[in-house]
Amino acid sequence: MKILITGAKTATALKLSKAFNQFEILLGDYGDLPQITTNSYALVDLGTWNEEVLAHNLLTKCLDYGVDMLLPLYESEVAAVAKSLVLFDEFNVEVLLNEHHHLTQSTSKDWAIFRKGQLLFSSVPQLNASQYPALNGAYYLNDEKKETAIIAIANPVK
Repeated sequence: MKILITGAKTATALKLSKAFNQFEILLGDYGDLPQITTNSYALVDLGTWNEEVLAHNLLTKCLDYGVDMLLPLYESEVAAVAKSLVLFDEFNVEVLLNEHHHLTQSTSKDWAIFRKGQLLFSSVPQLNASQYPALNGAYYLNDEKKETAIIAIANPVK
């Protein structure tokens, strides 16, 4: 299975890629990006940043690279892709994102990735994933308060 994680120029994307060591990982970003392929991942160019066509551009890149799963990280990508989940589904590209999401700030360092309620990876030892049955995507967690915040990074500077 092949996954595309956006925000390749950020530490967040590299951190989250750890959860997918059983996948072929593509880290994508906009603008100048070196052509690097390692044993763990490959960097891919997502073209020029254009907020008007983010979802369309990401779907096109997913189809071009044969991607099965997408994890968008930039705030505008999250919003655009959430509105286009049906389109991604029609092309058999699974998106790790809930249709209804809330971009909120979090100070938590703990995080987890869920796939349709199933825990894929957690920085929290022995996380009780059954407490989070509706999650799909990457989240910061405050396990004591049972609070979550979707992991999203600031849009790239033009």
